[in-house]
Amino acid sequence: MSAKPLPVTAALAVLACATSLSTTALAEPHTPLFGRHKVAAPIVPAPRAVPVPMAAPTPPPPAPRPVDVAVAPVDAPTVAPAAPLTGIAQLRAAYAFALPVYEMMRARYLQVSKAEGMGAPGVNRLYSRTVLADASTRDVTTPNNDTLYSSAWLDLTAGPVILDAPAMPNRYHSAALMDAFTNNVAIVGTRSGGTGGRYVIMGPGTELRSIPPGTTEIHSPTNDAWLLVRVLVNGPDDLPAATGLIRGFTLEGRDAALPKPIAVNTVPTATPDAATFIAVVDEALRRNPVSLTTLARPELAALGVTAAGIKPASVSPATMAEWAAALPKLRAEFKGGFGVTGTVVDGWSYPGPGIGHYGDSDDIARARVALGGLGALPQTEAIYLTASADSSGAALTGVKAYTVHLPPKLPVGAFWSLTMYEQDGGGRLFFVDTRSKRFAVGDRTPDLRAERDGGYDIFVQPKAPSGERIVNWLPSPKGPFVVVFRAYLPKSSFLDGSFRLPPVAATEVVP
Repeated sequence: MSAKPLPVTAALAVLACATSLSTTALAEPHTPLFGRHKVAAPIVPAPRAVPVPMAAPTPPPPAPRPVDVAVAPVDAPTVAPAAPLTGIAQLRAAYAFALPVYEMMRARYLQVSKAEGMGAPGVNRLYSRTVLADASTRDVTTPNNDTLYSSAWLDLTAGPVILDAPAMPNRYHSAALMDAFTNNVAIVGTRSGGTGGRYVIMGPGTELRSIPPGTTEIHSPTNDAWLLVRVLVNGPDDLPAATGLIRGFTLEGRDAALPKPIAVNTVPTATPDAATFIAVVDEALRRNPVSLTTLARPELAALGVTAAGIKPASVSPATMAEWAAALPKLRAEFKGGFGVTGTVVDGWSYPGPGIGHYGDSDDIARARVALGGLGALPQTEAIYLTASADSSGAALTGVKAYTVHLPPKLPVGAFWSLTMYEQDGGGRLFFVDTRSKRFAVGDRTPDLRAERDGGYDIFVQPKAPSGERIVNWLPSPKGPFVVVFRAYLPKSSFLDGSFRLPPVAATEVVP
């Protein structure tokens, strides 16, 4: 079932995203120079799709403040059900709507409870992680090993908060504000000029009589919101400088006399039972307004949601029993994250147009990304490509060796990386804990060796190659895995679908 529009701020900029992806010319086969290993089977290009011409955005130049920071949704086709949903179809539609809300509240609880347990404020306070994420990082699915993070869960029921962002003209950074439904409603940083600034973040229905000069307004459509800051790290020696910059992002309340934020009472768990799942979503919807159109969706009666309001008591014992039986199956069905949300070309899954800000996109895509990539940015900020199979269609596994060839002159404006993940039982993706502690390779990897064509061969296997070839090694686990290619500030050929990555090739082990 496709989602009805959720309340969002006025759209000031239009995202241009690819709805179809085509091939680039591969007239000459790639001959390894650096690896000198044999390809186990010839690579046969998939049938070429016809590209859809689309206007590709160009990064705006620095402009005098105030600047537009809002992110507008990209509408995807919606299809209404032919008849009211019942049974498992109704539960599936309700689950797809509710899962992103649940995952947001679970991520919120993990950070807020940890801070409060240490005697610190749980909400409206930025907490910086001053080391790169590693295999122990399990609070958010699909972390990256490229940037430092700073995270704040906002409760805007008590009034606005003010974000101060430092100027960083020569380093990628972003501060993304997400609503309770996982939409990025505003992003400031490199794309908006990198000039820094002061931003007042307000909840739904809040209007200020006066705004201090030089301050930009950001409106969140929900009272609960997630502010996630990323600052690029250019190698191990750069970590101290990046740490100083990310600590330059600060939050403060606008009025100390405002009432305290409202506490959340229901504790979400990693694998909830039916009662916990419905209770968490119920409380979240009570805290965060949704449109009457959304409330009237008949399938949401399975969650106790009606046009008259949210009534969890209306979930009958029989419906609760159906939820208890269906939850494990639905969770398994929605696994996969980025890898099952878009178009697959040569084994790489290219996400659909609504990722990061779904608008009228369907609930299923939103839910899958929430489970496998919570906090994903919109495509104009970052593109995430996922491969879980090689060129023959066989699943990626540590019992084999692979080569990922990255073509020269990748159409990326900021940085790129290739990251290794394994999936836990709940469908979330995390780093693989290997002896090397190498979780990704990218354009900032020291001494990365190029091939004759200027591209890179990345060797994916459990065993480290010998000699200098180790610099191009991405360690894999013994079992199944997926790799994610990130392109930050992708250029027009990435966005319009005229560029694609070659398939992952099964190869002999690089000794």
